[in-house]
Amino acid sequence: MTRFFSNFWDLFLIQLANWRWSWAATLINGLLVPLTTFFFFKLLATSGNAEQDLYLLSGNIIVSLLFTTMYGTCARFSFMRTFGVLDYYATLPVYKGLLVLAVNAGFLVLTLPTALLTVLMGQYIFNITISLSPLFLLLVPLASFSLSAVGALVGVTAPNFDTATSISGVLQFLFMGLSPILIAADRLPEVVQWIGKVLPSTYAAEALRLSLIGQFNEKFWLDVVILLVINTLIMLYVGSKMEWRSA
Repeated sequence: MTRFFSNFWDLFLIQLANWRWSWAATLINGLLVPLTTFFFFKLLATSGNAEQDLYLLSGNIIVSLLFTTMYGTCARFSFMRTFGVLDYYATLPVYKGLLVLAVNAGFLVLTLPTALLTVLMGQYIFNITISLSPLFLLLVPLASFSLSAVGALVGVTAPNFDTATSISGVLQFLFMGLSPILIAADRLPEVVQWIGKVLPSTYAAEALRLSLIGQFNEKFWLDVVILLVINTLIMLYVGSKMEWRSA
C-alpha cells in the first residue's frame, strides 16, 4: 500500500506540472460557463421557483465539471496516446489504473474551487439558502471522476486527437440536453428520460442537488453507489484499452 500511494503521488505531481502554465485559464473557463448561464437564466426566470433555482444551481456545477474535467481528461489521454507519451509511463513500475486516477485527480484540483465558487455565487444570484455539508466535498470528486472517466474512455479509443476532442465536445452537449441537469426530469420528453437513466451526469446532478438541501436519503446513496459502479467499470475498461504494457 505504501508503494501504491507513493506511485500515485508521483504521477499526481506530474499531472499538476503539466498544467502549471494553463491552470488559471482552466479555472476561469470552468467558472465563466456556469456564471454566464446563471446570468441569462436569472434574466429569463420570473416565477421565483425555488425548486427550479436549485436545479439551476446544482446543474451548473455539473456543467462546470463537464467543461473542465471531461474535455480536459479526454484531451490529455488522447494527446498522450497520439504523441507517444504513454511510452514514457510504460517504462515506470506503476499500474495503468494509477495513471487514470492521477490524471482525474489532477483535474479535480482545478474543478473543486470552481464548484465551491459556483455554489457561493449561485446562492447570491438566486437568493436561496443551501446546506453545504462535508458530504458535498466528497461528492464533487465522485461526480468529477464519473465525467472525467468518460473523457478518458474517449481519449484512449478515438483514432486521433482531433476526433477525440470533437467527440468529447459533442458528448458534453448531449449530457446536458439528455440528462435532467438544469431541468426537472418530469419536464423532459419520456424518451429523453429513459436515455438519461444510463448517463452518469443524471446521477451526479441528482446527488449534488440532494446534498445541497441536506437530503441524504436512500435516493442519494443509490446515486452514490451507481456513480461508484460507473467509475469503476469505465476506469477498468480504460486501463484495458490503453496502449501500454500490462503492469
